[in-house]
Amino acid sequence: MQVRHKKLLNKPVQGLGGDFLTIMSSSGLKEKTLVQYRIALNLFEDWRDKPYKDLTQLDFHKFVNFLREERKLCPSSIRLRMYPVRAFMRWYLTGGIEGGKLKGNYPDCVSEITIQKEVKKKPAVHITSEILEQFLGECKTLEQKVYFALLWDTGARKSEILNLKVKNVQRDTHGMLVELDGKTGYRKNYLHDSINLVMSYVNSMSSRPDDWLFNTTYDAQRSTTGRRSDATVDKWCRRIVKQLKARAIIDPSEHLTIHTFRHTKARTLKNRRWAHDQISLWMGWSKTSKMPMYYGSARPEDIANRFLEDTGRKQPEEETDSRICPVCQAVNGSIIKFCGECGNALRPEFAATRERQMNLKDQAELHQARQLIKQIKSSAFLTEQLNL
Repeated sequence: MQVRHKKLLNKPVQGLGGDFLTIMSSSGLKEKTLVQYRIALNLFEDWRDKPYKDLTQLDFHKFVNFLREERKLCPSSIRLRMYPVRAFMRWYLTGGIEGGKLKGNYPDCVSEITIQKEVKKKPAVHITSEILEQFLGECKTLEQKVYFALLWDTGARKSEILNLKVKNVQRDTHGMLVELDGKTGYRKNYLHDSINLVMSYVNSMSSRPDDWLFNTTYDAQRSTTGRRSDATVDKWCRRIVKQLKARAIIDPSEHLTIHTFRHTKARTLKNRRWAHDQISLWMGWSKTSKMPMYYGSARPEDIANRFLEDTGRKQPEEETDSRICPVCQAVNGSIIKFCGECGNALRPEFAATRERQMNLKDQAELHQARQLIKQIKSSAFLTEQLNL
């Protein structure tokens, strides 16, 4: 969070804005959303110089200009700040809340406020299985590989993956899955490409079901682990993207963040002709969400490829998410090089890399050893006895 917003975050909201936050909190608004509401309403209260009922549409246009010119916010951030302010004015002027939802229409003073959208010069990278393979190759630990493989396999939000606990990795009659808790509540997403990595990782961890799947230091006193922070995984991603750009795997001008994995999954599901309601359920969007249309929008290369296919200059690409083992016929994910059942190389060119790469078993044992070292170091007695 930017430094200039920290004071706004901790500052109590003045006026009726504080009452509005209390009501929204009791209505079930999540804490992360309440944080954004608090920042926005504090900005609004600091700027406001007249009673709420006297504010006009021109005043709110001036507020938007204030956010843009003085606070230096981009269009998407302005929309993020305006949404709580518009909701507050709707609550104050048109009738409050009923059944956890705002009553009435938006008042005229905020109903026609539009913020011009940003024009992206270049779209985000579509993370193909080839790019993902290179991406995972730059990961320093098995934990990092599993985190990014799960992002790609499930399309889940960054925080949804970080909030996973050991007990949330399950198996039912359809296969292996993770239990996610997001904005629309509980859902389960099945795993395919990440299964081998996840199984090796989970088997290397403690058997305590309430431990975080992605954790920091071990605390012997509490017998628990700390959850990895959003900032940590962002740092992992930035380092890897920097390496991929240096190796010309992706163009230096292209945009790749953790959220790109989610964008890629939604677009992949749409390309596979999943229905909008199916995509929304998988991605954790509401049934009426327009996000499947936004995330599934075509990119310039899609148009070029379709043109070349239609004119006979290129064979249609068959997108596959499986690799069949030529020895035992087991089905493996598209990013797996060696069969999870018999260990055979899934393609001839993969066999040459076996000796150069640490296999999953070795990575899992290394991860287990690191966890044990953390546990030992958390004990002052053992640290002293072992001269650590």
